[in-house]
Amino acid sequence: MTVDAGTWSLGDTEIIARAVVEAPSVHDTQPWNLRLPDHSAELEERLEFAEPGPDPLRVDRLISCGTALANLELAIRVLGNRSRTSVLPDPQRPELIARIETLGSGTPSSRDLRLYAAISHRRSHRESFTDIPVPTATLADVVAAAGEIPDVDVRLLAADEAVALAQVLAYAAEARRRHPHYQREMFSSTSHWQPRGNAEVVTTWSATLDEHGAAGEAMVTSGIPDVDALAAAIARESVLLFSAPSTSPADLVRVGAAVERCWLAAIDARLSASVVTHPLRVEDAGSRLAEMLDLPVVPLVILRVGF
Repeated sequence: MTVDAGTWSLGDTEIIARAVVEAPSVHDTQPWNLRLPDHSAELEERLEFAEPGPDPLRVDRLISCGTALANLELAIRVLGNRSRTSVLPDPQRPELIARIETLGSGTPSSRDLRLYAAISHRRSHRESFTDIPVPTATLADVVAAAGEIPDVDVRLLAADEAVALAQVLAYAAEARRRHPHYQREMFSSTSHWQPRGNAEVVTTWSATLDEHGAAGEAMVTSGIPDVDALAAAIARESVLLFSAPSTSPADLVRVGAAVERCWLAAIDARLSASVVTHPLRVEDAGSRLAEMLDLPVVPLVILRVGF
């Protein structure tokens, strides 16, 4: 983090930095840098994470930068500032994800205060939820939290669409079993819906997963979930799908900001939540899900919420 002298106070800097540090990120890498020049804020992508050639994790890194941006905006508003955010504002600085300019003093909204308060309580719940349904009005409030993010669609998965998602998750699990280089998550995506967590069988461990370099030691598993049981578990939960018109860097950042705001709204409503992205990146799994659900674009993030 870089702070220019004579701009933000020490207390303000601490509040802003803590909010950004607590944003969720792929593999907890925090692939961003924070600069605080002249009573504004800039969020930069950490380019040292880029892999040579195809970079399969960049989509999730940019989405991660979007979650940090959402927290950064909240912190600046809670400090009593009106603000304006520009996403990818400078073609000469492609690493610059967003710039937030302060526009004078302002009173934060009650929603901003609640979402900011939820930042420190946000955790990933990587197990099944209880069978208590989330009230419709509560789900509407969670979805509405993303309303100020342009060009992002948030869609609640219908109960009769659970089979489609289960089939795509099973398809991705089979692809991971056949191709160990997909196994970068070190946690089964389907385990989120299993009462006892990860039920896959570890067969080997590999630290050299593909020719582009090691992705970290990862498990190679042989278990494939039962689609009917998985679909039944998904149907009992509340699942949100996030999409954007494209996978441009700007749209991916906006998706990340929308996901974080919805996640914080869920925490504010005393719900638990977790994000699933990896199966949507495996081969053509995302496109398959879009076709099965008759969606115009490929979903980019799955957010589970529940009690």
